[in-house]
Amino acid sequence: MKRFVYINDESYQNDYCDNQISNTKYTLWNFLPKNLWEQFRRFMNQYFLLIACLQLWSLITPVNPASTWGPLIVIFAVSATKEAWDDYNRYISDKQANEKKVWIVKNGARKHIQAQDIRVGNIVWIRENEEVPCDLVLTGTSEPQGICHVETAALDGEIDLKTRVIPTTCVGLDSEQLHKIKGVIECPIPDKDIRRFDANIRLFPPFIDNDICPLTINNTLLQSCYLRNTEWACGVAVYTEAYCHGCND
Repeated sequence: MKRFVYINDESYQNDYCDNQISNTKYTLWNFLPKNLWEQFRRFMNQYFLLIACLQLWSLITPVNPASTWGPLIVIFAVSATKEAWDDYNRYISDKQANEKKVWIVKNGARKHIQAQDIRVGNIVWIRENEEVPCDLVLTGTSEPQGICHVETAALDGEIDLKTRVIPTTCVGLDSEQLHKIKGVIECPIPDKDIRRFDANIRLFPPFIDNDICPLTINNTLLQSCYLRNTEWACGVAVYTEAYCHGCND
């Protein structure tokens, strides 16, 4: 299956989800039932719950039920508290990432928005040492050769910087043209392969003669990478967080 990303065209941007990150496991409404379900999926907890229930029947055992129910409730409470704290920290981390300010191009001018509001097709501008907020197809850089350097340690653990290059069809475009660029990117639906990207880009006139240009992974900036040793770079959002690697279209 393929997806078609129309560059800098708001009429197509609502076809895909926004870039909001959510790593939390619970909500205020489902925490108690979901956490209890998670805990009682463990065989050991099921065993102790059965013993505690049997002890409520005085004809079976003379043991005081409190001797089992007390420790069981304490263990469940401690476990639930730890789960709630961990999930709260994930919520705070997501909130910081979602509300981080990024630059996009809208109506021919740069505009500051929150990272969670990035839509597929937006042109996103990144400065040196900034984190890439979503998967981008590179269209321009501050370097005359059209290259930039990225740190991908968060994705593959490799600390060596990697070189990325703009597609040949974007060579020679200045900053003003990059603000007004129009075209379409034909790319595959998101998958788990971070080392391969088989796609093509076609810019609409007057930017180029409508030629189709192939794209590879070397023409992309993936989410969670960092721009290094390059003043700025810009690219078209092709996969937002809701359609990250490994998700379905």
